[in-house]
Amino acid sequence: MIKILFLFFLILPSCSSPFKSDEVENACANCKLDIYCELPQDSNGVYLLQWNENLVQTYTTVYAETDCGWARRIQWDTNYRYNIGGQYVRLINNSSMTDDEGNGRIIFGVWEPFIGYTITCYGGYMDTCDEQHLDSLKIKLTR
Repeated sequence: MIKILFLFFLILPSCSSPFKSDEVENACANCKLDIYCELPQDSNGVYLLQWNENLVQTYTTVYAETDCGWARRIQWDTNYRYNIGGQYVRLINNSSMTDDEGNGRIIFGVWEPFIGYTITCYGGYMDTCDEQHLDSLKIKLTR
């Protein structure tokens, strides 16, 4: 009997409660995700990144606003990868963290073969209420 109670108390703290406090619910009410760049946009809202002929890669920063406080881990991905010697490399790092105001940033970098491509960047995170927040943007590499 004691072993069963011991196991129960080990498992219980690891389970999430279906009853959320008002404080947690209120904190989650402000959570959102807005990702953007500080690049010019075309009439369709696609960001325009001009290829830099002096570099092997061209970079820009992608920003995220959550309004959900610090230490949110944002997962990132794109709809393309670059093949270097048989290894597929991401165009954006796979994760970043937000600061104490809920803002984050990450570097997006592309190679010359992507000139003319419109690449979609995806960002997302899970808040403390287990609600998923997703957003995306499009970046076109131009010459």
